[in-house]
Amino acid sequence: MNHRYLLSIGATLGLAVCIGRPAAAQTELPTRPDPTTAPAAPVTPAAPYVAPKLATFYPLNTLGLGFGWGAPYGLGLEYARMVSPNVDINAGLGIGIGGKIGVGVRYYFRPDARVSGFVGANLARSGRIDNVRVSYSNGSRTEEAEYSMAPSGVLHLRGGLRWQPGRVGLLGTVGYGARFTGDPVMFKNTAYYGQPSQEMRNLVNIISPGGLELSIGVLFPLGSR
Repeated sequence: MNHRYLLSIGATLGLAVCIGRPAAAQTELPTRPDPTTAPAAPVTPAAPYVAPKLATFYPLNTLGLGFGWGAPYGLGLEYARMVSPNVDINAGLGIGIGGKIGVGVRYYFRPDARVSGFVGANLARSGRIDNVRVSYSNGSRTEEAEYSMAPSGVLHLRGGLRWQPGRVGLLGTVGYGARFTGDPVMFKNTAYYGQPSQEMRNLVNIISPGGLELSIGVLFPLGSR
């Protein structure tokens, strides 16, 4: 009886030792590096995405000659610089009904094509003119008047096409100029000429700053792109 009891105790202790060893091995496994395993390669962060640049035929800097009816700079010169593939900013001066000076911006829809539509806006100032005499004939009746024109500010809203066959570009523009400084026309010497008729007023208004624009521009490159 004692021998059986001792054998049972011995068998139980042996089984406990066998069960405990794998558990201890599992507990120690994560803390012991395996010399046969290669170290993990360092993770290199991905480079940020950079969008490809839009191709453009336009020179970076241009000097333009513009002329036509109602142009912001009249018969004048403008300097333009591309500040992005689609946008240029420009500044110019010239002569019209009085001297003109201003700044503007244009947005091109397809600068990667030889022909592109564009929209833009300009702020322009027209200078003072004094003592201008004008005559108007209507059948057998001739009317004369004298007027002066005060400086005025005009917001030009414009659109058109740019053709860039090579380094020299051409602009065709239509638009409208809205005066934001009031009517600049002042008729003078009405005691001698009389009060101007509505036809005379309409004639002077046609040639005053603002109104319809139909103009053409030639853009010459400055330097290399």
